[in-house]
Amino acid sequence: MDSCTSSRFMPSLWLSARLTAAVALAGLSGCTYMSQGVVVDSDRNAKTSQQDSFGDSTSRVVYPEQNWSAADSLWFYNITQGSNLIPYDIFLHLEMPDSEQLFRSDEHMNLLRYLPQKASFANPDGLPVGWVKDEYQGKEYIGYTCAACHTSQVNYQGAAIRIDGGATLADMVLMLKTLASSLESSATQPEKFDRLAQKVLKSKYPAEKDKFRQELVAAAEQIRLYNQINEPTHGDKVVDYGYARLDAFGRIFNRILTHLTPKDPSNANPANAPVSYPYLWDTPQHDFVQWNGAGDNALTGPLGRNTGEVLGVYATMDLHKKKGDIGYRSSTAVRNLNRIERQLKSLWSPSWTELAEQKVLPPINQSLADKGREVFVEYQCHSCHEAIDRTDPKRRITAQFSRLETIGTDPFMAGNALKYQGKSGYFEGEKIMPWKKDSPRFEATTPVVAAVNTAIEGVILEPDHDKSALRRTTEKAYDLIAAIGDNPIKKTERHLDFEVVDKADLTTLIAYKARPLNGIWATAPYLHNGSVPNLYELFMPSCSDAEIASGKTCRPNRFTVGTRELDPVKVGFVQRDPAQYPGLFVFDTSLPSNSNKGHEYAAGVTPVFVLGQDGRPVKGADGKPQMRKLQPINNEQRLALVEYLKTL
Repeated sequence: MDSCTSSRFMPSLWLSARLTAAVALAGLSGCTYMSQGVVVDSDRNAKTSQQDSFGDSTSRVVYPEQNWSAADSLWFYNITQGSNLIPYDIFLHLEMPDSEQLFRSDEHMNLLRYLPQKASFANPDGLPVGWVKDEYQGKEYIGYTCAACHTSQVNYQGAAIRIDGGATLADMVLMLKTLASSLESSATQPEKFDRLAQKVLKSKYPAEKDKFRQELVAAAEQIRLYNQINEPTHGDKVVDYGYARLDAFGRIFNRILTHLTPKDPSNANPANAPVSYPYLWDTPQHDFVQWNGAGDNALTGPLGRNTGEVLGVYATMDLHKKKGDIGYRSSTAVRNLNRIERQLKSLWSPSWTELAEQKVLPPINQSLADKGREVFVEYQCHSCHEAIDRTDPKRRITAQFSRLETIGTDPFMAGNALKYQGKSGYFEGEKIMPWKKDSPRFEATTPVVAAVNTAIEGVILEPDHDKSALRRTTEKAYDLIAAIGDNPIKKTERHLDFEVVDKADLTTLIAYKARPLNGIWATAPYLHNGSVPNLYELFMPSCSDAEIASGKTCRPNRFTVGTRELDPVKVGFVQRDPAQYPGLFVFDTSLPSNSNKGHEYAAGVTPVFVLGQDGRPVKGADGKPQMRKLQPINNEQRLALVEYLKTL
């Protein structure tokens, strides 16, 4: 799941102040990474696929140089963060609803677009990338690591290019719906139930069959209810996410709300604003993260952001504060979240140039790319998309934001993040900002963002109750201090439409972020909601079906998502016929949350700011920024611009 929740209001100084007395103890707690074994496979245990359901085939695995060793990658794939989806032994032996094929089989996981792996020292059951066994309070669960959503694969002529920190193509919603059906069928079909019960219970079969059936029914109901709560509805219409997208904000929000009112699962909002999974390179070096910049990366911001992500991907939590606790108990592995963020600081974006030198990808036409760079500058792309040295350990990135009305892209994600409300439940009457004496208190109904922040703060502050009192207090002090000490971002300013604005003003979140474009070639589909299939068509205007039928050069209104095969000219994934490959997702831009409008600068549709020598907007006599539309680029310029973006 996208690393996303609003941590911009995290009371970082308050958190560290609460632990000042424990600084002396912090050094007692070490930080040791999990071993990946004595010998690490050079292909990082990746599996190839001779022919999959969508026509993709690979015969070898290639890892671009991203400044991570094989051991670094495998650690990232297998490090738990406290995600507890369903009991591990059930997952391990669970069958598909209509066959005896295992739910976790390579064939099924590849269909869902998770990445199959060979069994290894740290992954003895051969789980796909980002799926891991987690232990909490004496029980074992299957859960997600960051790598499940932030590791990708791009195929080209038989080579499977595995990209660490890349945006997954996975369809999490399809996974969860199939999981619910699999659990239900195993609970209700006698033969399926007996096969599963025998494998899970072993010597306890058949004595504990009834107890196990209850556990299985409970797991099925848990996933069914989760799916029901998060149905992506717009009125009476359900708009599926498809591959490569997720409404992480909506789902995190709903998990918090439903845990605040456990007897009222209706305390939720439609999770109907899916966005592309973000890629992770340069994330720790950014001042703000997430598509709308809700995550302020200063001080404890990254820890708050990552804690919110874990709460979204099935962490066990109890938001009803226990007597004597300072926060809320959960399975969140705070220490590992710090380790993951630290490791991400060393990650580089993948380089097309390097892969071309290895003859994995076709060579770049440097003459054409040079012309594309001229277009890039002429059309002011560089004013939002900052150029950085991808390998510089001291790189820092100032995010540039565009107001929704300025950029014109789909409004749902930014709008939902602010407008959604819910019942406060356990938080009603509590201080919204507990570090302030005169803080307002939660009323019966609250903006969800406030409840999410309070939940995150409480989860971070509460020690791990699986450990002794001294150890959990010492480790909590260490973890909080390390989160601040390891963070290169100490102070932030929010840049919106080329001016610094008050970052405490919530209305400034009705915006979307531009980021450096290094590695952009490996991150299709494009725009924040994945509504444009490739870079070439990104530089075209959005049009009606009638305009497209008349022969106008436009962005497509329908295209398929699910293949991994790279189109090296347009730079996106190849299009295949859904009639031949019926599992492919057909993206329809006419549906709510799927709009492909906006960011049409190169098409001469979206106006750009007139900027002065200082890089700030030139204002007219009325005090408003001056805007102008540029001439649409032609086909040669479009190809040149795409070629240049390959070099980044």
